[in-house]
Amino acid sequence: MRRLAVILPMLAIAGCQTMGLGGGETGEPAAVSVPAPTASPAPSIAPASNAGLAGMTSDALRAAWGEPSLKRAETGAEMWQYGGQGTCTLLVYFYASASSVMTVTHAEAVPGGSDETVVANCAKSAGKPPLKPIS
Repeated sequence: MRRLAVILPMLAIAGCQTMGLGGGETGEPAAVSVPAPTASPAPSIAPASNAGLAGMTSDALRAAWGEPSLKRAETGAEMWQYGGQGTCTLLVYFYASASSVMTVTHAEAVPGGSDETVVANCAKSAGKPPLKPIS
């Protein structure tokens, strides 16, 4: 029995050595064919015509609504949060344009979504004045 306890692990290790990856006699691993990565499309962000926010710069929104209750910044993007005291929270997303100016590309009410009426009602419940669409 003791002899079996020594032989079984040795057989398992030997089996691992002989079960190569199909590289042939050289002991080198076989080349594995991996499909070329395909370019994934950029995320689709609906234009934020919601409540006149589309295209607003961060400075313009700050002048109209004041400082947000929360800001989150990442490379080339920012998320501002307004409200949160009533029945909804308004999230406004900025992305850097080609000229590196942060402009609103999307806004949504949580809960509710990005429908223009929902966003406008959420902004109103947060005490924010209505905005005129930028043309």
